[in-house]
Amino acid sequence: MALLDVLQQIIGSATAPDPKQIDAVTREASRDELKSGVGEALRSKETPQLAQIVADMFEKASPEQRAAILNSLTEKLGPGALAGVAGGVLAGHEGATTPAVTADKATQITPAQVRDVVTTARTADEPGVFDRVSDFYSQHPDLVKTLGAGALMIALARMKQNLGR
Repeated sequence: MALLDVLQQIIGSATAPDPKQIDAVTREASRDELKSGVGEALRSKETPQLAQIVADMFEKASPEQRAAILNSLTEKLGPGALAGVAGGVLAGHEGATTPAVTADKATQITPAQVRDVVTTARTADEPGVFDRVSDFYSQHPDLVKTLGAGALMIALARMKQNLGR
């Protein structure tokens, strides 16, 4: 079944999408299509705050994925930006030239601390953090299911709308 057909079937249904349907979408969609749809959902006023969405995803991610999202969030921050954030657990990891957060260290960080980091990153790098997070989802399509029902449906609807153009 073609991507547009799967999206139409999901959006036309009155129920939450089946995980197999989401797998089909993430398998068939290009990385750019996925990034665009997720990005629009993350920016929507109809979805939870970005910090909450990322914290929820972080909680369900593998240790390696946790480290990758933390590194993505911190790469554009200036020195010392995280010293007083999340108990200082990521201090020294700000910027692209600092040591990367390891998978081991990422497992020691809580979703609540991630919310604080996202809030700091949004303040320092608005709107770039939205682009980095949506790009992360496009690189890790298995995590799209963690968006939550509302954000997921918005992402899928935007993808369908963009494909129909």
